[in-house]
Amino acid sequence: MATDAQRPRETGVPDEALPPPVVVPPVVAAAQRPRLAGLSRRAQEFRRIAQDPVLLAGLLAVGLFALLFIVWPLARVVWQGLFTPEGGINTQQFGRYFDARYSRLYRGVFWDTIQMGVYTALGGTLLGFVYAYTITRCGIRFKQFVHILALLPTISPPFAIAIATILLFGRNGLVTGKLLGINFRPGMNDIYGLDGLVFVQIITFFSVAYLILRGMLERLDPAFEEAAQSLGASRWHIFRTVTLPLLAPGFASAFLLLFVEALADLGNPLLIAGNTTVLSSQIWIAVNGEYDQIKAASLSIVLLIPTLTVFLLQRYWISRRSYISVTGKPTGGMARVQDPRLRWTFITLTILASLLIVALYGTILVGSLTKVWGVDYSLDLRHYAMAIQRGLKALLDTSFLSAVATPIAGIIGMLAAWLIVRRSFSGREALDFTSTLGGAVPGTILGIGYIIGFIRPPMLVVTLSFAIILVALVATVSPHWRVRLLLALVGGVGGFLLTYIPLYVDETTWRTVLAVLWAALGLAVWGLSGRLRSSSRPFALLLIGLGVYLWLGVAISWVTTPLALWGRTLPGANWPKVVDSLSSQIGVFFQVPIALVGIIYGGIVVAVVQRLRGAARLVVGAAALALVYAMTFVGEPLALIGTPYLILAAYAVRSLPAAVRAGIAQLQQIDPAIEEASTSLGADAGVTFRRVTLPLILPAFTAGLIFAFARHMTSLSAIIFLSTPKWPILTALILSEVEQGGMSLAAAYSMILILIVLGAIGLLYLFLGRAFAQGEGVDLSMGLG
Repeated sequence: MATDAQRPRETGVPDEALPPPVVVPPVVAAAQRPRLAGLSRRAQEFRRIAQDPVLLAGLLAVGLFALLFIVWPLARVVWQGLFTPEGGINTQQFGRYFDARYSRLYRGVFWDTIQMGVYTALGGTLLGFVYAYTITRCGIRFKQFVHILALLPTISPPFAIAIATILLFGRNGLVTGKLLGINFRPGMNDIYGLDGLVFVQIITFFSVAYLILRGMLERLDPAFEEAAQSLGASRWHIFRTVTLPLLAPGFASAFLLLFVEALADLGNPLLIAGNTTVLSSQIWIAVNGEYDQIKAASLSIVLLIPTLTVFLLQRYWISRRSYISVTGKPTGGMARVQDPRLRWTFITLTILASLLIVALYGTILVGSLTKVWGVDYSLDLRHYAMAIQRGLKALLDTSFLSAVATPIAGIIGMLAAWLIVRRSFSGREALDFTSTLGGAVPGTILGIGYIIGFIRPPMLVVTLSFAIILVALVATVSPHWRVRLLLALVGGVGGFLLTYIPLYVDETTWRTVLAVLWAALGLAVWGLSGRLRSSSRPFALLLIGLGVYLWLGVAISWVTTPLALWGRTLPGANWPKVVDSLSSQIGVFFQVPIALVGIIYGGIVVAVVQRLRGAARLVVGAAALALVYAMTFVGEPLALIGTPYLILAAYAVRSLPAAVRAGIAQLQQIDPAIEEASTSLGADAGVTFRRVTLPLILPAFTAGLIFAFARHMTSLSAIIFLSTPKWPILTALILSEVEQGGMSLAAAYSMILILIVLGAIGLLYLFLGRAFAQGEGVDLSMGLG
């Protein structure tokens, strides 16, 4: 085919009068076409997302949550660790690894950290496999009791094993001091140090490996082992040459996860590491001992490098699970070990490990009931009385914040899982990775990121969040770019003018003004409902409800302030604390920072405006955009340090991976044809999700909530940086008691915490037996501590 340059001209104009032909090289043209096609696909995809209210609302909710509370704090840690406040490269802390004056200390801390992680991963994976193989293949009696013992570390404080180890094997321990009569002298090896730390970490985290390997053993097709047995191979030979190789990805996954958890843990190194320092405790000292946030951020990057690398390797192994023959529930049943030597070897090892776990947790119980451990072992309940008296507020506030964060994590996790499994869009893999990242990075790093990221108004992320809402809102209003630009200008200018109101009124009046404006917007939509579709009235009520909620933030002080004052007049030491905590907890629901409310309202408005029609869509969109702008940028937006909302975010982020993985696993078992049938019968995406998808995933979702609550109650690494006297956290209080020598009081606190978590799981057994059965597959392997 002839090109334009080769085709004869028939214009009658002489050739020399024509401009020279523009010849596009074939390579350049081929390169431009895919790029333009890619941009066109992205634009079409964005328009499709803007037309799907459920997809758009879900992406906004999950995306903004991940941006604010996962990406931003981690980015701030990396930035502050790499750059000085003046903008130069920060080489001081990293240079110490090569400076002769500091290199021995800093390299020693790094290699001690790596050794601790490797030894813990090896020992924990081996112990977890012993438990998993014994329960699934060896036919041990009291299997359910052994299973519960294996899960105890996941529902107890991360340093509970360290407390028990000190009580048993410390310098004045029951075994070392009383039974063996060892008198420790300077220079003698005791439980404090790297070996004691590794022992405690193995017992603390082996249940992660147990859960992974047990699930793989239960799903392993027994046909391979039966075929080897029919060929005359011994059970030991089958075990070495068939079973273990098939479990190789599981071993790798468990090893990598335990390595990350060991490096991320803070409580055990602070209690039992002795003169050995690891990176997590070095970061803690930099923040709370040296008050050097830049040093803490730099050390966090050093810790982040191995943990993030290993996390990526672990995700790679997870993606290779097809290497194992998994066929659902094996039709032939699991193969049982017949060789008595192999069977009794595993049973004996499991019994010995179980007795050790019973001894450790029994020590915590006995230690909480003794008068003075190591001196007077007589029964005494005063430690529980003291724990209630001194730690009642921490107990109430920790339970409250854990309970509130649990549905937040569950809902965000469910939305993320649904988007990942049921929707196709660019960035789906990034969403999956980011939602899991919050539980993969050490909690120490996340806590420091919250301090750095929210001690001052994070204007960059606030502006970016508003920009996301702005783009989503104008995209739903009109397909014409001029209309979108006009809406953005009107809404932006109107919001900018509204920001002058708080300069002349107090915060109470400002909230009242916002409440009136939102309610007026809802009333306007209601008044225009005759020109709109009849389905618009519920959205008018929703807008009115947004205004009512803002007004309740003002009116609630009429209840909480008198309640707190009345509580101070009550007799005794405990009732005033209970009433004071209750008044503060009520305020948490209604006195959310205005900027955070504005971002949430922005996501809601996007879904509302999409359902309106005609001029009402433009008017409501512009007015709502102005209100969201004013709420987002007034005062010190998202300066959340000292508030309970950062603690809620930290709890939710740490348990989000378990919720996401549980939701993905459940959704992958549901045939999409069920949802497609609902859609074909006329239901939109919202109705299908609410009435079809949600009931099907509810059992596993509910079970995941209970496990998330247990994780929140026992979390320490991230929360210890965010705890304040107004919002004390129980795990931080336990650690403080141990550091001050109150071992029996710390044991009493630990037992109370364990009983609270066991009570929550007991309620699950009582009311949701089916849900618990489906929820046993909930991933508990990330975000511990």
